[in-house]
Amino acid sequence: MKQAPRAWYNRIDNHLLTLGFVKSLSESTLYIKHNEVDILVVSLYVDDILVTGNNAALIDEFKLEMMKEFEMTDLGLMTYFLGMEIKQSKDEIFICQKKYAKEILKKFKLEECREISTPMNSKEKLCKEDGTEKIDQAYFRSLIGCLMYLTATWPDILNVVSILSRFMHCASECHLKAAKRVLRYVKGTCDFGIKFTKSNEFKLIGFSDSHWGGSADDMKSTSGYCFTLGSSVFSWSSKKKKQWLNQLLKRSLLLQRLLLIKICG
Repeated sequence: MKQAPRAWYNRIDNHLLTLGFVKSLSESTLYIKHNEVDILVVSLYVDDILVTGNNAALIDEFKLEMMKEFEMTDLGLMTYFLGMEIKQSKDEIFICQKKYAKEILKKFKLEECREISTPMNSKEKLCKEDGTEKIDQAYFRSLIGCLMYLTATWPDILNVVSILSRFMHCASECHLKAAKRVLRYVKGTCDFGIKFTKSNEFKLIGFSDSHWGGSADDMKSTSGYCFTLGSSVFSWSSKKKKQWLNQLLKRSLLLQRLLLIKICG
């Protein structure tokens, strides 16, 4: 039934809340339970559950409680989940999508392609009407969809994938060439991923930048950011700014120039 996923989610959601978990405000499938010393984190994906925390006894207690309520199997330490490979050791966790990346290369017949060192030509400006022949839109959408999922562990392709996703309804040979360039870059970086290492200092650092008027079609800007905590990056984004924000930035720059002229004059 179409209502089955919602019914299942409501069922397990109510049970976790009765166990004292608090649902994340930004992610509806993430639950946290903690006191002054211990913390327990649970993540849901349909009928798959990931659990972690800083107290092994609490984790085992949670597993027993869930097994009493639901038919469940403990698969042990996580090594593979939703196309992501997880390698855990005492002081670090490494997450990559090597297997998934190779499947994409095989799907689009680029297993033997020549590798390239950058995901995008920085001098190339993509636009809707570039004069080249239009291609199969379904094929292009499938390719971009696969690349979007790769950005979970490949933050360095996020910007170009964000740009290419703007042309899924009007893709041309030029856009396909740019998308295949990303795959050629992926082929040479299959062993890349995100590493989280043990750190004694948890300092939150953020980086942000924007490309003013970068879109050739509507002159909107593209902004991006990434945040690190301790030794690793944990959040990143790249997307086109909204029109009102673009106008606000434009007015801000104009005001700065007027002030500069007044000071210099």
